Amino acid sequence: MPGLTTRDSFVFKSIFDPEASAASTKHASSQTSLPGMAEDKFSDRRSDELQIISQLHTGTSNPETIHKAVQDLSSLIEESPGYASAYINRAQASRLLIPTSGLFTSDHAQASGQLLRDLQKGIQLAEPTTSAQQLSTHQTTVLAAAYTHRGFLLLKIADIIRNGEQVHGVGDKLQSASAESVEEQASQDFAAGGQYGSKEAREMAVRTNPYAKMCGAIVKEAIRKEVEEWKADQLC
Repeated sequence: MPGLTTRDSFVFKSIFDPEASAASTKHASSQTSLPGMAEDKFSDRRSDELQIISQLHTGTSNPETIHKAVQDLSSLIEESPGYASAYINRAQASRLLIPTSGLFTSDHAQASGQLLRDLQKGIQLAEPTTSAQQLSTHQTTVLAAAYTHRGFLLLKIADIIRNGEQVHGVGDKLQSASAESVEEQASQDFAAGGQYGSKEAREMAVRTNPYAKMCGAIVKEAIRKEVEEWKADQLC
């Protein structure tokens, strides 16, 4: 399996450890289904999905096993294109096949772009249609995972841009964006992931919040000046 960073380990907790996301959210109801799906159909799809990803829970899956899981999730999507979590799980599984250093490079452009498309589709299908809509526990799990994963991908894109390198596998909007604007998008995704119950997303939302970073920079500058003044006083 490609080497995963600490950032990556946060991402895979959400879907591959489903209880991690939904436990603390205030949005969850006692329902389990997804929008537009009858409970019995959801139950069947979820059973198939859990069987597919069960082989990935150990964290020791070889590339062949992961490829098979991705193929099976693609078949599930073909059968039920409105089943949101299959897209999210396909992104999670596919991510295991891409080394962190290869994300959004020319060698992994297509696969990296597909990660973003799957996450976007999953979010689109799972998002509530109104602010008053009560979400099922599975919706919160799916949305927490999707927003958190996409947030980390956007941070990777921001790093590439900041290093003056070209981003591959994304649309013109992201390619032409500044590192700061992409990082702000990541912060927004982390905030959304946190609202849906991801502790890791909440922590990252604070770290990447542009206003918090600005305040932090001001504090650091004030401390630096105080230290310099202290040193000057000692020399007198």
